[in-house]
Amino acid sequence: MTIDDGSFDCSDIPGTTVVLTVTDGSGNTSTCSAFVTVTDTIAPTIVCNPNVTLTNDAGICGAVFTYVTSAADNCGAPTVVQTGGLASGSVFPVGTTTNTFVATDASGNTATCSFTVTVTDGEAPVVTCPANISVNATPGQCGAAVSFTATATDNCPGVSVSYSPASGSVFAIGTTIVTATATDAVGNTATCSFTVTVT
Repeated sequence: MTIDDGSFDCSDIPGTTVVLTVTDGSGNTSTCSAFVTVTDTIAPTIVCNPNVTLTNDAGICGAVFTYVTSAADNCGAPTVVQTGGLASGSVFPVGTTTNTFVATDASGNTATCSFTVTVTDGEAPVVTCPANISVNATPGQCGAAVSFTATATDNCPGVSVSYSPASGSVFAIGTTIVTATATDAVGNTATCSFTVTVT
């Protein structure tokens, strides 16, 4: 007995017709045909970028990151769909972003992979102190209450400013150095100083 096609590959999906031939010792033959169902049960392979940790790009609360996700299959190129995270080349925010992908072949077999992009904020805030302050003592007191404000900016939201001595304190006669400290949301700091002179 012979079969006209005894091997099957992806081109035969979802099935193919084969002809079977039987020959006796005298050379007489008889044939019939059969439909052979061919299925692909092999999942594709998909490769994600390794997990990565970055420091923020200057002046922004995140970092631009470019990556490549690749996939292959035994039956042609699978379709790759991102189901979570950000596209390659995006600005990834400070914190951790998980990027997830699904590869699907023509037969519906799937494979997934994921990786994380962690961005840390390494940029200190910028703090600007007021000009040196000179005031007269409050009548009947050996000093004066003085209020002031420093300004601060940062690449990420959440910067705060503290003072030593505090704004609104009573400053004694003479010159006192005031230090302003700006602290961002992750603890990066910057300082500036100015003087308060009471006469």
